[in-house]
Amino acid sequence: MAKLLVIDDDRAARRTLELAFQAQGHEVFAGSTIAEGKELWIRHEPEVILLDLVLPDGTGQDLLLQATEESMSGIVIMITGHQDLERAIVAMQAGAFDYIHKPLNIDELEITVDRALEYLSSKRNLAIVADLSSHEPDDRIIGTSRAIIEVHKMIGMVSRGNANILITGESGTGKELVARAIHRHSTPDEPFIPVNSSALVPTLLESELFGHERGAFTGAVRDKVGRLELAGNGTLFLDEIGDLDLSLQVKLLRVLQERTFERVGGTESKPFKARVIAATHRDLDAMREDGKFREDLFYRLKVAHIHLPPLRGRSDDLESLVEHLLVKANRLLHRNVSKVPRDILKSLSSYDWPGNVRELENRIHVAVMTSPGDTLNSILPQEEPWGPNSHSATLPQSARSESSPSLWKRSLQEVEKDHIAWVLNEVNDNFGEACDILGISRPTLRRKMREFGLRDD
Repeated sequence: MAKLLVIDDDRAARRTLELAFQAQGHEVFAGSTIAEGKELWIRHEPEVILLDLVLPDGTGQDLLLQATEESMSGIVIMITGHQDLERAIVAMQAGAFDYIHKPLNIDELEITVDRALEYLSSKRNLAIVADLSSHEPDDRIIGTSRAIIEVHKMIGMVSRGNANILITGESGTGKELVARAIHRHSTPDEPFIPVNSSALVPTLLESELFGHERGAFTGAVRDKVGRLELAGNGTLFLDEIGDLDLSLQVKLLRVLQERTFERVGGTESKPFKARVIAATHRDLDAMREDGKFREDLFYRLKVAHIHLPPLRGRSDDLESLVEHLLVKANRLLHRNVSKVPRDILKSLSSYDWPGNVRELENRIHVAVMTSPGDTLNSILPQEEPWGPNSHSATLPQSARSESSPSLWKRSLQEVEKDHIAWVLNEVNDNFGEACDILGISRPTLRRKMREFGLRDD
């Protein structure tokens, strides 16, 4: 059995933990403040410390940092009843073993303590080999579901180093948000340089990545600094890496292996110092087996891996996501839609959310635009004749009028044309915003506009 220290200012929670772990045969000590907890920690040298995040005389993070600086032994499991999961990242960076959210599940906590003791035993056994101890922003990752808490923990752990990271997940799950969070918690003062691997043809993408020298090709009238160079000591984010052309995969692999590159048409070797974070919604394992993605590049990128769950698998987060995205939409649209009826929230869990968080954000954006007062009148369209689980976006009025019995007879091309035209009109021809809503690249949007005759140019 082990020594456990509980530091929590909630008397009931503290007593519950004492009784639970004493019943397992552990020796348990308890304190309610940082000062009292630190004194008990030094005196009894517990193996596991259950540390509340917010205490009367400071934060659990402060005590964790003090313990690290003063080489106080023990494994720390952070506990909090607060909703700010950004703190989970900071706690994991500071060296916490795990992060448990209130209300506490005693069975889950006991399993975590057992894991901590097993880890401590393993660490002691391996110590002879090596001693390694010598205004809320719009880009927060929202949610308190188990899956999202695990994502926060992973962000905290990978932010400690500079290893390349592969982020996977369906479109719209927030892969770039995770990449930016890792950057913010590791190299916040350095550049974050995003590159969309599917947005440009390979020749243009190569110039965008590597840069080019004047005269390297027709139209290269001046030197161009590429994204590899702009990233400096920061982060190069390669979005949709699964769409990268095979010829560019070879060149990117060489950069990662040699940590140098040359501009297109140049001979001077330049150092590449940035961390690479790649993201994709594709199954790179399957692509690798089919020869569509290089195996050596795959393993270079996947030093660490974070998988983002689809929205349909985290329905517990819907309410907090709606609240966050509603605030964001009101700010962008200069509206004051602040109330969401309970039946609207309830209806969201029955929808499949094929577009994930991005689709939810787009639907809330439209709902805020169309709500006449301060109460959100809908999120899921009510007029869709093919059912509540439709994957379509809200159609323009001309296409969804109830007086049009032949709506279902429209071709897919007609529906696509009307929807693109409607989106362009709603965003005042802002191509960037239209592409985000439609989930396509600018070249694809321009091609479809020419195809449907939506613009003369």
